[in-house]
Amino acid sequence: MSGNKTSACAPVDSAEAREAELLRRNRQLTAFQRISEVMLADEAEQTIFDTFAREASEMTGFPMVAIELCDFDREVMVYRGMHGIDFNGLPRPFEVPMDVTLSGRVAHTGRTLVEIDAGRCSENSAPILRQLGMETFVCIPIRPNGKVLGTLSLARHERVDVDPLVIIQAASLANYLATMFDRLQARDAVRRGEAELAAVYDRAPNVMCLFDEQLRVVRANRAAAEFMGQSKGELIPKRISTLLKCPACAPSGTECGATDRCAQCDLRRAVTETFNTGKGWQRVRIKKSLMRKGGEWEEAVLLVSTERIQVDGGTRVLMCVDDITRNVRADEQIRSQAALLDVTQDAIYVRDFSDRILYWNDGAQRLYGWTMMEARGKTSSELLSVGSAKQWAEALESVRKDGQWNGELRQRRRDGRELIIQSRWTAVNERKGTPKAILVVNTDVTEKKKLEAQLLRAQRLESIGTLASGLAHDLNNVLAPILMTVSFLKEEITDATSAKMVETLETCARRGAHIVRQVLMFARGVEGQRVLLHPKNLIEEMERIAQETFPRSLHIQTNICKQPWLITGDSTQLQQVLMNLWVNARDAMPRGGTLTTRLENATIGADEAPLHPKAKAGPYVVISVADTGMGIAPELMDKIFDPFFTTKPVGHGTGLGLPTVLGIVESHGGFLHVDSEVGKGTVFKIYLPAAPAEKETGSDDNESHALPRGNGEIVLLVDDEPAIRDIASHILTANGYRILTAREGNEALALFEQNRDRVKAVVSDLMMPRMDGPTTVRSLRKMNPNLKTIMITGLGEESRVAEAKAAGSDIVLSKPFTAEQLLASLKQLLAS
Repeated sequence: MSGNKTSACAPVDSAEAREAELLRRNRQLTAFQRISEVMLADEAEQTIFDTFAREASEMTGFPMVAIELCDFDREVMVYRGMHGIDFNGLPRPFEVPMDVTLSGRVAHTGRTLVEIDAGRCSENSAPILRQLGMETFVCIPIRPNGKVLGTLSLARHERVDVDPLVIIQAASLANYLATMFDRLQARDAVRRGEAELAAVYDRAPNVMCLFDEQLRVVRANRAAAEFMGQSKGELIPKRISTLLKCPACAPSGTECGATDRCAQCDLRRAVTETFNTGKGWQRVRIKKSLMRKGGEWEEAVLLVSTERIQVDGGTRVLMCVDDITRNVRADEQIRSQAALLDVTQDAIYVRDFSDRILYWNDGAQRLYGWTMMEARGKTSSELLSVGSAKQWAEALESVRKDGQWNGELRQRRRDGRELIIQSRWTAVNERKGTPKAILVVNTDVTEKKKLEAQLLRAQRLESIGTLASGLAHDLNNVLAPILMTVSFLKEEITDATSAKMVETLETCARRGAHIVRQVLMFARGVEGQRVLLHPKNLIEEMERIAQETFPRSLHIQTNICKQPWLITGDSTQLQQVLMNLWVNARDAMPRGGTLTTRLENATIGADEAPLHPKAKAGPYVVISVADTGMGIAPELMDKIFDPFFTTKPVGHGTGLGLPTVLGIVESHGGFLHVDSEVGKGTVFKIYLPAAPAEKETGSDDNESHALPRGNGEIVLLVDDEPAIRDIASHILTANGYRILTAREGNEALALFEQNRDRVKAVVSDLMMPRMDGPTTVRSLRKMNPNLKTIMITGLGEESRVAEAKAAGSDIVLSKPFTAEQLLASLKQLLAS
């Protein structure tokens, strides 16, 4: 039973009608006035709605009034204001589904609803009305801007006819309520805006403080409170002279030292000047001492902005302070780190993933020769790379994948010189972790690699020396019996043919011994004997070798002066000097040429000696080796004597030839002089000190001597080599000695124990299995402290000679030796 049902109105006197209308209007105005007062008092929305419901009840005479808002998204009606309705025990705001309430029907239809028998409505349509005992029900839609926003409901417990004036009044109230909703929404929007502005203002990291005409704080954010060391409530409305005051200021607030103000005084001064001068936005930088919270003074850097602004309330001054102390310190730290990057010896640069150089430190400039301005914007591969493009690509891929790469690169300097670089690449990421550049740290390891190569070569030479020592020991054991046999045979043979053959055999054996000594001298540094030498003989010997071995395209010439002076030296070493120079000359003339060797005498005067650091005044023998080859470039002249430096292809030179030549010449007291011209050839001059001719001594190798003989003495011969043992035993027996032989130390001790009183001397090898020579001699000396001994050593065993002498050896005889040397040593030993 719904619809606009009204009772017929009986005729009334016009005066009464006018009085009733006047009373209705007064009541309506009074209600609207009360509602407006509540609105202007800025009361809460709930209070405003409840007041409206109360006034609507009084105006219309309906004891129950409800104001509901529509929530079409959730399909519910929300009770916001009510009067005369008991909702005790129910939540506020109370919500009712739209499909079970008559107000929900009005919200959907947008039409006024009047029910005078609401209790007879269906059970599902209006249970809330039946629960509250409502019979007469009037519901008006609230439509601001034409859209239903809510409803205004009037209700009674009795069934009565509804006066049309009541419906008019309710509609008027609904329209006013719609206007009130607009105002409430506007007020909420203003409040939200102010709250957002206050939140932003309060959370701003910079100090923001607003001062009035008396320079009192009217508004301050949280940063300002922390900067001032007080709470926000304590700041307002204090004066600036009270807040920004340092202990050095006078009680009156006047500034402290005019030329050395603290930061507080400068801030106060900036705000005051802005207010007094009326200037617009001003920005100053203050670097002064600032008192921090807690009373500690600290050097601070502040960026201060002040502005005078006009508002309805008068004049205001806004002060903004940005404490950039940390930023400045961070910048200083970055500058210091950049300075450290420039100080470091490593080359450091930054490149992007397009290989463009972004940063280039002083170490990079020192290493590569390019300045920062020249390198920036260029590609690193364009400036530096001489290595494999594949290696650069692999390094870049490793940085993309793993964030780093470490390895060796071949690069070049600006002047073209190649470098070996230990390079470390690290990805430089953005904050999101995306790589944006590559930091490259390069260390020059060129010299280190050269030293490593030298060490490897030295180790290889040491291995060769160890091998050579073993070979020398074995070869000496082969050569020793030959030389002893030759010496013995020379005494026995009488026909010329056999004597010639024996002499040839002796020459070959001695030459073999010299070869062994030369190998050891080169590999282990074994020194030869220094004797008087004819330099002419050295050159003629080398000429013979060169004629047999050098290419036929080389023309070999020798020019020897008349009566060249003698020199004191090691023939093997000096032959090595000539051989190294001649081999270099040959290699400098791959297409043929002339190799000329000159021998001449020269005297250096006192005025000429300073021409060379190693030269001294006196007579010299000068040996010159000249070629017509390609010559030596001027920039390489200072490097030719460096160990392992060579211009020859890999596998054709060790770089040890000229360093060896220089070392041998200087060890003989001489010096070298080099002249070279590219395309024309090179001349090496060897200056060796001359020896006076009268000092030449010696004997003819072919002169025959009678071998020293013994007188029947018993000699114990100990050697593990059967050939040496047999030949030495035969020679000693043939020359008047009686021999006991032993193969090693233990056997020698047993024989000596049996013949302790008869053995007059012991000849023992140094190196033997089981018990070596020194141990054997020490054991024999314990049996007979006066026993005389000769120790036989091979080349390469010089390190143990001292051990042999310490064990008690009287004479040390080096292999290979002749029969004459053995007999002479034994004769000398027994006669001492």
